[in-house]
Amino acid sequence: MPLLIYKRPDNTETKFEFSGKPLVIGRVTESDIMLKDSFVSRVHCGVSFANNQYTLKDLGSTNGTYRNGARIFECVLHTGDKIQAGNTTLVFELDAASGNASLREVPQMPSSSRMAITQSMPSPPTPSKASA
Repeated sequence: MPLLIYKRPDNTETKFEFSGKPLVIGRVTESDIMLKDSFVSRVHCGVSFANNQYTLKDLGSTNGTYRNGARIFECVLHTGDKIQAGNTTLVFELDAASGNASLREVPQMPSSSRMAITQSMPSPPTPSKASA
């Protein structure tokens, strides 16, 4: 059975072996992969392995689970897929040689940095009135 390796922004990682149930991603400490994000549901989504493929499934989350920007309820994962749970982004990567997969958590931009970027962006142009 392949492994799923969860890689945190601080470069630590945890390896999980698949069993008959999905690995749960959520906000509570009982989750296999716990995300410290108030927009992530307690039990948000799960990753499972069956029939030689990895599947992502929303587990009834409040804010939804997204793959590459599109809301999903269940989908097959492919290398490079970006999973969004709350404000957290996880990148799915598959090692074809070993069959193991990883979920790499992308560090969140601090809200003060997001605000500075937004404030430095130019305003959209004002529509001009057509002359009659």
